Amino acid sequence: HGIVGAQIGTGAGLAFAEQYRGSDNVVLCFFGDGAARQGILHETFNLAMLWKLPVVFICENNNYAMGTSVERTSNVIDIYKLADGYEMPAATVDGMSTETVHEGVSRAVKRARERGVPPLLEIKTYRYKGHSIIDPVKYRRK
Repeated sequence: HGIVGAQIGTGAGLAFAEQYRGSDNVVLCFFGDGAARQGILHETFNLAMLWKLPVVFICENNNYAMGTSVERTSNVIDIYKLADGYEMPAATVDGMSTETVHEGVSRAVKRARERGVPPLLEIKTYRYKGHSIIDPVKYRRK
């Protein structure tokens, strides 16, 4: 039972390859809350559901796309709700608990492998530092 990690577009391509090969591998496709505002995510969700790809979409939502809050970029602030438009199963997970993350990812992988339905997990977490070393984090309270 292999698991491969990848980004949005690459993740779907790898999942298609695994399905084509007939393996029972599942691809974990990681992206941040900022990437949830990009068109490629929606195109990928559509194809993943259409083709029943063995992929789990995992959004790390720390509430900031670089320095811009989710609330300033979308009226949908609960990213797991984006799955509704594709009839994709979705859940939110407490990203501050490693045990909860492990359990949520395990359930999602099992669903993708056994049912052929790619789920979306929104892992809600908190970013204590800036996006990069040069980020002065002026958009947050101390």
